[in-house]
Amino acid sequence: MNFKLKSALAIMLFVCVSVFAQNDRTISGQVVSEIDGQPIPGVNILKVGTNVGASSDFDGNYQINAKSGDVLQVSYVGFVSQLLSVGDQTIINVSLVEDLNSLDEVVLVGYGTQKKSHLTGAISKVTNEKLDQIAVSRVDEALIGQISGVTIQNTEGEAGGAPTIRIRGVGSITSDAGPLIVVDGSVVDSDFLTNIDMNNVESFEVLKDAASGAIYGSRGANGVIQITTKQGKEGKAKFTYNTFTGFKEGIQSDAYDIDFEGELEREIAANGSLSLRSQMRQLINAENNWQDVIIDGGTITSHSLGARGGSKKTKFNVNLSYTKDDGVLLTDEFERYTAQAKISSDLTDKLKIGASFSPSFASRRRFSATGLYDVIRQPSWVPSTLTEDNIQFVNRIRDGGRYANAQVGDYVLQRMFDDFQFPTGATSIFDGSGNFQGVPVISGIDISNTSNINPLAKLLERKRFEDRYKFFGNLYANYKLNSDFSFRTDFTATYENRINTDYQGINESRNGAPGANASYDTRSRYGLISNNVLSYNKTIDKHEISAIVGASFEHRFFEESQIE
Repeated sequence: MNFKLKSALAIMLFVCVSVFAQNDRTISGQVVSEIDGQPIPGVNILKVGTNVGASSDFDGNYQINAKSGDVLQVSYVGFVSQLLSVGDQTIINVSLVEDLNSLDEVVLVGYGTQKKSHLTGAISKVTNEKLDQIAVSRVDEALIGQISGVTIQNTEGEAGGAPTIRIRGVGSITSDAGPLIVVDGSVVDSDFLTNIDMNNVESFEVLKDAASGAIYGSRGANGVIQITTKQGKEGKAKFTYNTFTGFKEGIQSDAYDIDFEGELEREIAANGSLSLRSQMRQLINAENNWQDVIIDGGTITSHSLGARGGSKKTKFNVNLSYTKDDGVLLTDEFERYTAQAKISSDLTDKLKIGASFSPSFASRRRFSATGLYDVIRQPSWVPSTLTEDNIQFVNRIRDGGRYANAQVGDYVLQRMFDDFQFPTGATSIFDGSGNFQGVPVISGIDISNTSNINPLAKLLERKRFEDRYKFFGNLYANYKLNSDFSFRTDFTATYENRINTDYQGINESRNGAPGANASYDTRSRYGLISNNVLSYNKTIDKHEISAIVGASFEHRFFEESQIE
């Protein structure tokens, strides 16, 4: 028995030791650059297959919990990622090798290209590998959080609304602080981003400092965003179809919820009973959450059909897309149709020509900003519309009989219920059995806390539409003079017609018919741009020399008319 007992204890001890050996332990080390041995701060160390990770500190030191058999992935921008297997060691030092491929990457730098290794300015490039999988209606929204030093915020909250873009902070106090937008080498208005389909974007280059954007002059003072659309590819025509559907929900604030039932409980606790005003509100109580009414959520849907292909000399890219965004607010909607045709051809070994055409149409129904303000002032006892239950409390003789013809379905105004007459000598609206006492006899009491219009009426009875028709066309020719010199000329035409209509019905304002209004505003913008650039590129042994000289001519025209 003693031998068996000792054997069992030995086996249990062995099992415990084995299990303990598999537990995580602290792995530490330092990450340095293989070139100069200098420590690298901010390196990501991730335990593969888990969410456990760590970062190196200012001296390149790191600590992470791992066990034998785990694999650590060490990665940092500009260096080749490494996979390290954990054995019995507790110290693992890492020497990262510079990623030469990333340094050879070519980026746009304004009227030309350069290798990333040759850049001295602050330039970031984002390739559209997965950006088109983000469910957004605008291309600039997909860049949120993608580029360091670039802040993109949705300040309007409306579907299709332009976000605020700031590159390295605010560059102007009184003037426009937004960046310059360049599409396929041509300067366009910032509104042009509304009509670009992300499925048709190849890459983004962001010029963030004065050195990199200097060639654009004062227009590039707040940074430059360069967008390159997709080109055709040699080979058989390849058709693609991309679609997504998403659901949007607005975040509500508890600070705006007025707890009506809580108010009644506090009043009873303080006074022992409810006032006639509170009893009246309790009878009408609609238990209405006005934030649910206004912030109703919605869906976003996108369809994109493309075709790319061509021969060795001639290549093409065609894209059609449709996007609809219901937004998160009531009466908030955005819809867009876009098309693009792009073709390029090598006529000779030295001459290449190309053309690009992109018409588009976008329509928005805009949210009435005053609606949210009134939501804050509306307690939950106030109903949205009159019903069979609450219409009996409408004072039909108030304001000279203004509400004498009130009907079920009309928008509710709090003032409708003011001065409602109660039974003579009544201290309560209810009888001894808790039932409503019935026919009113004498003057009552005001129960409203605002004379404002119904916030639902402010939204439904105001129709604000914005329609945009846009066209972008580009023709170019590139001629290679010799092995060192090449000349490119291109001509770009842009056109935009924006139509704003605003209709305010008689129920949108508490002024009634005198407050009704309608307006029609149309604005057209034309742009003609001609760029002519002579480029010189020479490679001598390990040295590269690049230079450009050119001239750009622009003519822009604007006209506006308004009827009100």
